[in-house]
Amino acid sequence: MTCDRGRAVALGTEDAPQLQAFLDLNPRYSQIVAGRPWLPDEALQELTETPPPDWPQGRTWKLALLGPDGDCQGLLVYSEDLLAHGVWHLGLLLIDERLQRQGLARHWVDAFERHARACGARWVRLGVVVGNAPAEAFWSARGWAEAKRREGVQIGELVQDLRVMVKPLAGDANLDEYLELVSRDRP
Repeated sequence: MTCDRGRAVALGTEDAPQLQAFLDLNPRYSQIVAGRPWLPDEALQELTETPPPDWPQGRTWKLALLGPDGDCQGLLVYSEDLLAHGVWHLGLLLIDERLQRQGLARHWVDAFERHARACGARWVRLGVVVGNAPAEAFWSARGWAEAKRREGVQIGELVQDLRVMVKPLAGDANLDEYLELVSRDRP
């Protein structure tokens, strides 16, 4: 996957030290979502974690988002065909704090959506912490709509409410059809 700002490269467990250094330089997300700094082994956890094994799913990707000069701009984690064929789940988009508010996230989300659509995804979904106003505004402005709220989700030190947000990618895809396929996300 590429965008006009760089390219994405798959990460493996051998990349844990570099990913951990990136996470440690970008603590804001972990503070907002988990109520604590990144754990010392958080990168390795992220690189080895997968959705629950009893959920229908395709491959899960962990990608370093690299700028033109090879510097790490961010991290993108997504799963193909999660919960239903044609539904992709964006698990994490983390942009370097020093590069935020420069349109970089928008470029990477556009690239992700183009890639997902080209690979047959009909919908993309994600969870946003309620009260993370910048994230909620960003995803809403990009055309993602709330399908359901999940209350009382333990994330790190905090119990959070999540907005499950969905965006149709195929021209004939709609939220009603999505909810028929993914009963978990029905209101």
